Amino acid sequence: MKRLFLLLFLTLALGNVFAQATYQKLFIASDSIKALSDDYFAVAKNGKWAVFKNKTQILDFYYDDIDVLSDGVITFIKNSQAGFADLSGKILSSANYALDTPFQMSEDCILNVFSNGSALVYDGTRLVLLDKNCKPIKTSDCEIIAKQGNIVIFKKDGAYGLMDAKGNIIAKNKYRRIQSVIAGELYAYTGQKNGVDVLGLISSDGRELSKAEYDDLTIISKNDKFYVKGFVSTGKQALYDAKGNLLFQPLYQSVEPTNIENYYNIVDNTKKGIIGADYSIYVPAEYDNVFVVTPSDDTIFVAIKENKTYILSKDGKTIDELNGNIKDFISYKNNEAIYIADSMLNYGVRSSKQGWMVEPKYLDIFADANGTLVVRQTDKWGAIDFNDNVVIPFEYNKVRAPKNKSYIVYYDGKKNSIVLLQNGKQLEFPKVENVLPLENAVEYTFKKEKIRLYLNGKELKGGFKTISSEKDGLICAEDKKGWTYFNASTLDRAANQYFEYATAFNNNCAFVIKDKKLAMIDCNFNIIETILDENYVGNRSTAAVLSMSDKLQKNNLVVKDKNGKATLIKIVKQ
Repeated sequence: MKRLFLLLFLTLALGNVFAQATYQKLFIASDSIKALSDDYFAVAKNGKWAVFKNKTQILDFYYDDIDVLSDGVITFIKNSQAGFADLSGKILSSANYALDTPFQMSEDCILNVFSNGSALVYDGTRLVLLDKNCKPIKTSDCEIIAKQGNIVIFKKDGAYGLMDAKGNIIAKNKYRRIQSVIAGELYAYTGQKNGVDVLGLISSDGRELSKAEYDDLTIISKNDKFYVKGFVSTGKQALYDAKGNLLFQPLYQSVEPTNIENYYNIVDNTKKGIIGADYSIYVPAEYDNVFVVTPSDDTIFVAIKENKTYILSKDGKTIDELNGNIKDFISYKNNEAIYIADSMLNYGVRSSKQGWMVEPKYLDIFADANGTLVVRQTDKWGAIDFNDNVVIPFEYNKVRAPKNKSYIVYYDGKKNSIVLLQNGKQLEFPKVENVLPLENAVEYTFKKEKIRLYLNGKELKGGFKTISSEKDGLICAEDKKGWTYFNASTLDRAANQYFEYATAFNNNCAFVIKDKKLAMIDCNFNIIETILDENYVGNRSTAAVLSMSDKLQKNNLVVKDKNGKATLIKIVKQ
């Protein structure tokens, strides 16, 4: 799995290769193909694997598997042993190294894969570091324990230390134990305090970042970042960032980042509060629950205690309090919060200065469209204004909105549907059972025909089975005759021909199937390049993947012919 992840990373990290590309077919009718990098590929035929640099073969069809290319070295497998070759195909080491060891190793520690100039291998008796010439790196009779990236944990004379991937000592062997916290970045070392083993943090350059005082060190993830918690015997927690910088001393039972940067949740005596990165207490740890919210790009806090909800400003003042829960904030200006809240299981709209603007009598309220509220009453959806006047009658079973909330659409299949725009205007269309809310249009099916209603009132219709994405000013759609294109501004037909399949345009080209062949076309609908003929299967899915190759950051794709044989399509950026 780790090798698969590394292979996938190497493939995806090669960047956007879609724009102005050509498509080369390589290794036609192979048993299997694996991309090792942008230009190197492992190919299998008759049960044996070889390696090619583009079209040039550099390793023969001899190996049981080709594992990975990393750090400029290819790892191959023969007879359940690993060996190595360079990028010219020169054998650096025969297959002499075991694929596994009898030792318990860290999950981040991988055998037989080069990184930072060396690889960790098992020679049958011990773990050894090999340099990129596959010569053992002298480590002064140290026992290698694990390797992660550029950091190696070693043991000598009964004590642990750190060295880099080339065997240079980073931290002397003076620790009772060293183990990975964040692989390649942070490590925990074991010391003693009052005769008890405790942990401290050490960096990848050997600096002790903390004293050995923690009973445990654990990683947490928040907002796509890693943090380390340090637990002390008093039941308090310290918090470090991924570089080992101390964010908070162990003052609270728990301290963790909130969803808003520079604000942290704290727990003390089981009660919750909010603290700033500068140790400023914004909400004291006195509540059952507490949240940071940012209506109108400002920051306020919602705290709950004994079934009562409080809204607090950054200076600690109570803006409002109520016996109920807050569902969502509509705005916060001049210290006035306007928000959707419930009371006795019914929802209304409340102002922190004016009280209830809309009494809590509705089963649900979920949106504000420029002063219009989408509400549910007696299982039916409608709309009201902030004076509780009905804007759309409570007659609809369903409502939906796009991600950008540019409109709300009401529908239920029993009466005409309504699009409620942000400016308060309404668009009406026929009764339908379901709708697809797009960013600038509503798509629905009426009398088995796909129709797209734009927010400016224009409609794209004409017996369509499918309407695809709008890109480069063109819309791709399918009717009874096949796939064709329309002008996105005028909605007039732009192409004078049909295709068996077509994708949306991207970077001024699209992919189509015509006469069972997969081709790339330009904005004038002329074929630029025929990529696959009718002997390949799955040409539709191949076209779809190629059309998204810039988003997926793919630069190659393996396809199969009708006999199950593999061919690699290499996407070549011009």
